[in-house]
Amino acid sequence: MPIDHFGIRIPESKWAATTAFYEKALAPLGYKVLASFVEGDVLGLGEKYPDLWLTKVPESANVGDGTHFAFKAEKQEQVNAFHAEGVSNGGSCNGAPGLRPHYGPTYYGGFVTDPAGNNVEVVTHSPQ
Repeated sequence: MPIDHFGIRIPESKWAATTAFYEKALAPLGYKVLASFVEGDVLGLGEKYPDLWLTKVPESANVGDGTHFAFKAEKQEQVNAFHAEGVSNGGSCNGAPGLRPHYGPTYYGGFVTDPAGNNVEVVTHSPQ
């Protein structure tokens, strides 16, 4: 079953860095801010409709260490661009782009930890 949308919670102190990270890192996939609610404390990003929701929460909130999610790319160049933009815009490398044959013969992914501590991946399964 395809995912319609998902959301992550971002602590107030990491809000600006994390929202900037997603705007830049996901631009190679065509993502941009498409919706803003609650005076900008909830943002919806996507290509055609908002499928990634970012919500600002107080510092005391549990944001869920260990969160991982992956975006699907059409080609390896998008994976490479995501990784470069992510690392250049506040994220840290959590796995350079490359083939991961232990996940599948054509599995090509790149991993970046966002400024709030989430493990974000972009992956393509297309052979190139």
